Amino acid sequence: MARRAKRRWRRILVPVGLLAFAWAVGLFAFVNEIPLVAEIRDDSLRTDAIVVLTGGRGRVELGTALLAGSAARTMLISGVGPNVAPRDLIPDSRLNPATLDCCVTLGKVARNTRENAVEAAGWVAANNVASLRLVTADFHMPRSLLEFHSRLPDTVIVADPVKSENVRLSNWWRWPGTAFLLAGEYNKYLAARARVFVAQLADRS
Repeated sequence: MARRAKRRWRRILVPVGLLAFAWAVGLFAFVNEIPLVAEIRDDSLRTDAIVVLTGGRGRVELGTALLAGSAARTMLISGVGPNVAPRDLIPDSRLNPATLDCCVTLGKVARNTRENAVEAAGWVAANNVASLRLVTADFHMPRSLLEFHSRLPDTVIVADPVKSENVRLSNWWRWPGTAFLLAGEYNKYLAARARVFVAQLADRS
């Protein structure tokens, strides 16, 4: 009986341990691939549009600066609250009224990253956008790109990440808050990747 019990536990613990090890390796690889602002940003590159995902500091500010600098002709800010007005997000000192009126759209439907991509896909189609700069936090960029590429396979998407001041990507495992946030983001990325994969299989069948 004791041997049978040990074998039974071994059959359970070995696969669980292997899965945990694979998850940990994947987490480290995921964090290492998070785009760094200094390495990939090209402020001189022009696209048709800018899409900003709300939810963190510096995102709207970066998108506004890019629009004011003629990096694109129009901008969508996705995930805005229902009662928010353009000037609540962008003050007069950052963008002139004419550009704000003609070229900034507030998306008020999306409540998560997947819905951001759905909202942006409809806006892209309505505005004849062939290329866009995607602005979001650095740690959020991999999942955002996954969702956007799945919804906009024919659109050129340029990552324009905002460096997160409170997320320490260097030696991140030493900081409990950062480690918890990145682990959670990695789990969301895996879930999104699985969902996109299943959707692609369904489309092919």
